[in-house]
Amino acid sequence: MKLKALVILLLGMIITNSISAGEKPTASHVSVINHFMDSYLKSDYKKLKAILSDEAIYTSNRDVRVIKHKGADILNHLKKNEGVIQRDCRVSSTIISETDALVIARVDVNYELFDGDQQNIVVIEKDKKGEWKITQVYKMFISSESAVKKLV
Repeated sequence: MKLKALVILLLGMIITNSISAGEKPTASHVSVINHFMDSYLKSDYKKLKAILSDEAIYTSNRDVRVIKHKGADILNHLKKNEGVIQRDCRVSSTIISETDALVIARVDVNYELFDGDQQNIVVIEKDKKGEWKITQVYKMFISSESAVKKLV
């Protein structure tokens, strides 16, 4: 009897995993965030392309200047570095704000071997097809001596 219950439980888990594995990456904002983090860690431009809006803009800081890139530019950069695995870092995410059509998330990349971290504010919007897509990413490189970090 115990073996039968274990087999049924195992089959249920396999079926659940196969159903969720077939889910489109844009079906929920959570899957978009997970794909974003995974695409960063594995330099996987295909994963990023699946969740990126055609009009997406990346904004980042370079010292005291602000740099803007189109999503296509970021995809091309990732394509050149395809397969490069990010090591010695931890990636985590937090939902800042969420509605039925718009989600603002924070994705943090903490490097173990470098002084400073990367914060990404990711804006995810539901499009006309009902799919969640990244429309804006604000990437900030923050040194450990930053006044912003000292306030937190």
